[in-house]
Order: sequence, then structure tokens, then C-alpha cells
Amino acid sequence: MLLEGKVAIVTGASRGIGFAVAKAYACEGARVAVCGSREETAQKAVQELQKLCPGAQLLPVGVDVSDGEAIRTMVARVMERWGKIDILVNNAGITGAKPIFDMTDEDFESMIDINLTGPFKCTREVAKVMKQTGGCIINTSSLVGTYASRMQTAYVASKFGINGLTKACARELGPYGIRVNAVAPGVVQTDMVAQSVDGQMLAALKGMTPLGRVAQPDELAGAYVYLASDAASFTTGAILAVDGGIVM
Repeated sequence: MLLEGKVAIVTGASRGIGFAVAKAYACEGARVAVCGSREETAQKAVQELQKLCPGAQLLPVGVDVSDGEAIRTMVARVMERWGKIDILVNNAGITGAKPIFDMTDEDFESMIDINLTGPFKCTREVAKVMKQTGGCIINTSSLVGTYASRMQTAYVASKFGINGLTKACARELGPYGIRVNAVAPGVVQTDMVAQSVDGQMLAALKGMTPLGRVAQPDELAGAYVYLASDAASFTTGAILAVDGGIVM
């Protein structure tokens, strides 16, 4: 097992990409803190994961990643349970589409709070633990962090910010043996995409993708497993595109 004995925190793990990553980690032998925006959603995800990965060691955690105190509580719970943190996956995020003319301050600020400030806060708190032993931090970026898109000013800004955060933290935390990388998905068939991308746009995105289709969440999980494993021991500061070739 590639991650046997490791302890991982995965935010946004109650569905979509985060759920797929938590499942892959658990099946590869990691002990996983399955974090959702609410305790109930985290517990539901753990129940599903127990069926898929019998015997997995899982901890459901409800955490608002925009709340620094909630993040500190999350870290404390994981440390109390398992005594270390080897892997942090900053996956929690939101999206939305709106013309810039109609975007309010609150629209923009809430996107940045969850998609960018949240990963910063999680990274800061977990790095305080990891600096003693080393570790791995993986952020979820997006193809729009390179390609950009219309009607998504706040979302695009947050993902460009994630790429910058990844590289800055890779430089600063490298001396402590902490690797920091990001995965940049293309179009993935998740609930979030279904709510924000209409059929016409989805068809256009499929047409722009060399593989001619959208991904399923499980197809992203392998990249997160690789970056968290010892096979990636000399990989840091990378933005790994898993987008069917749409950006190259």
C-alpha cells in the first residue's frame, strides 16, 4: 500500500473529488480525517467510505475552512486521535458564474475566503505540526488557474491565487521537509459542476478536450495519491494538470 501508516486530512471530502481522494487514501492504507463543511456530511461520507474500504481508519470532522478557530480544532482532533499529520489536501471549495457587473463584494469575498484564504489557514496550522517531521500538502487548483474563463472572475482569481500559494509555500516550507504541490483538474463530473455549468457549456468544454469527455472524480484520485506518496519525494512546487489535455 502506497500510503500505509500515513495520516491525512482531506477537506471538502464529503463529495466529488475530495470523496474520491479520501477513498483512494483509505484504500492505500492511510488514516484519513474526512472533513466536510458540517459534521453530519462528514459522518455520512465516513459511513459510505467504510463500505468501500472495510477496516479503514477514518475520522469525520465538520470544519468551516474560512474559520481559523475551526481549523485549529480540526488539527487538534487529528493530533489527539493519531498523533501526527503527514498529508493535507486542501480541496474544499465553491464555484459560481456571474457577470462581473452583477458580482457583489460579498460574492467575491466569499469565494476568496473559502477557495484561497481557507487553504492558506489550513496550510499555516498544519505546517506548524509538519515542520517537526516533514509532510506533504496538496492544493486543488483548476484549469482556470491557467486558462481563465468568462463569468467566473472570483473563481478564476481564487485558483490563480492557489497556484501562487502553492509555489510560495513550496519555497518557504521546503527546508522543513514539507512538499507543497497542486492538482489542476479539468472538467469533472461533480455536483458542483452540474450546478454551475449548463449543457451547452459542458458540450463546448468536451469539444475543447482532446480526450473528448469530462472526467469522473475517481480519475483524479491517482494524482493525489502519487503526490502524497514517497514516489513524489522530490516533487514540490508543481501544478499537476489532470484535465484531459485541455490546457497544454
